[in-house]
Amino acid sequence: MRYAKLAKILSVRRILQGISPAIPGLIATVLYSLATLIQIRSLSQRSDLPLRLIDSIAVPALIAHALATWLLLVTPTGIDLGIWGIANLVAFVMVIFVMIMRLTLPVHSLLLFLFPLCVVSVLAALFANTGLAPRTDLPGRLITHILTSIAAYSILMMAAFQSIMLATQERYLRVKHRFSLGRFLPPLETMESLLFRMLWTGFAILTVAIASGFLFLDNMFDQRIVHHTVLSSASWLVYVALLGGHYLFGWRGASASRWTLIAFTLLLLGYFGSKFVVEILLER
Repeated sequence: MRYAKLAKILSVRRILQGISPAIPGLIATVLYSLATLIQIRSLSQRSDLPLRLIDSIAVPALIAHALATWLLLVTPTGIDLGIWGIANLVAFVMVIFVMIMRLTLPVHSLLLFLFPLCVVSVLAALFANTGLAPRTDLPGRLITHILTSIAAYSILMMAAFQSIMLATQERYLRVKHRFSLGRFLPPLETMESLLFRMLWTGFAILTVAIASGFLFLDNMFDQRIVHHTVLSSASWLVYVALLGGHYLFGWRGASASRWTLIAFTLLLLGYFGSKFVVEILLER
């Protein structure tokens, strides 16, 4: 019985390895693009978002995206941890988070950012090659660090998008001017509450990710990753200041949005900026 299950797993793996990631990847990009156009059309016509129609497109897009992401990361020669593959994985995780959160929270407006981001990330993962050799030696502690980092980046990027919408909504409400996206957004208090839920959750996971890096990685201050360590730590400190200021002094609104974007920019530069320099600029 055990051998039969093992044979099935191996046969499924062989089938998957025989599929080109370009097929599900291009299917996902077409579906994401279609969902984006539907959202833009609803915005331009000031009509309600057809959420059921968007869901019916997003679900098969996610399935195709999941398959493409797996095929791009898990190669016959090892795990590909290149910048474009990881960026594509972060985009996929974000969409999964938002689609699940949508069941109980009004976060559907984030999909207006995420669907186009998925299109770009899938195409980059498919056609932009850094030449980085796949890894065959991935100890469990390194996998833990990678997974927590990806979860933290995903949630904090969602918070960054949320902060942009919050700042825009607040600005238009202050001048008493209507804007197209406003009809799709929940009240300002709800938007702000969602932002700080994302920030607290993302900050907690980021803390675990940074701590696991110091605990599990051999040298966090190695010359090739020291900028990653410094910028990520600086981002963590900005998040501490922001969340502390919100809790102690009631920081909110435009100030909270501005500091959220500063913190996330540091985090983005710390990981993807450093990977871009190491894998693309230096390698060339």
